[in-house]
Amino acid sequence: MNDPRFEGSAAADDGGVGGVEGHDTRHRLGKQGNVGVKRVQVRVLGPPAILDVPDGQHVRPQAVEFLVHLIVRGGSAYQHEILDDLMPEPPRRLAAQRLHTYTYNLRRICTRIGGENTYLQLKRHRYTLNRDAFDVDLWTMRDAITAAQCATKPAARVAALRRAIDVYRGPLADHAGYMWLAPHRDTVTREFVTAALTLAEALADRPAEARSALQAAALHHSDDERLAAALLATRSRPD
Repeated sequence: MNDPRFEGSAAADDGGVGGVEGHDTRHRLGKQGNVGVKRVQVRVLGPPAILDVPDGQHVRPQAVEFLVHLIVRGGSAYQHEILDDLMPEPPRRLAAQRLHTYTYNLRRICTRIGGENTYLQLKRHRYTLNRDAFDVDLWTMRDAITAAQCATKPAARVAALRRAIDVYRGPLADHAGYMWLAPHRDTVTREFVTAALTLAEALADRPAEARSALQAAALHHSDDERLAAALLATRSRPD
């Protein structure tokens, strides 16, 4: 799986100038555009995974960690931020070489799944995912929460909050063991719990539905005090 042209070479991954893509990739994209491209599905709520990887294709665990790191930051991060979190111990030059190996693996896997596309850009030492090329559950959840906050009609607000709750499959990158993850995981947990509580409030005139939403959320975070209190309150209301 490892191409020796890319192992240990900071220049090979991005044309050696911190550009958008390597020359060959830019040339192919210029000829083919986005013909046959489909979005790459990534799950980070619960155990992290890239879906629909073809048989025989090896996904490096470090490439998945790199992808999760970008996703939780909204799709973009500077190289020094990535290295500080993912590889704080190796010398900076060696860490950068490893990162280029992981980005090559990630691009290759995405191309096998979705076809030729610009999945990841590197410009002025900043890595940026092409959000249009990915279907990410965390982004779906956050987009739904934003839609709920912007909704002017109660029904639209409830529908958006339901989307946010339904896409949640567990804590961020559950059981992955990423050393840098804790503050991001806590933030996502708070966002999810707040969405569940907000949904329950919006369903105040439908106690059974509100209770069902809170019970579903509590399956993922049974020790959350806010969820426990809200559940207790709904049980005291007649259906």
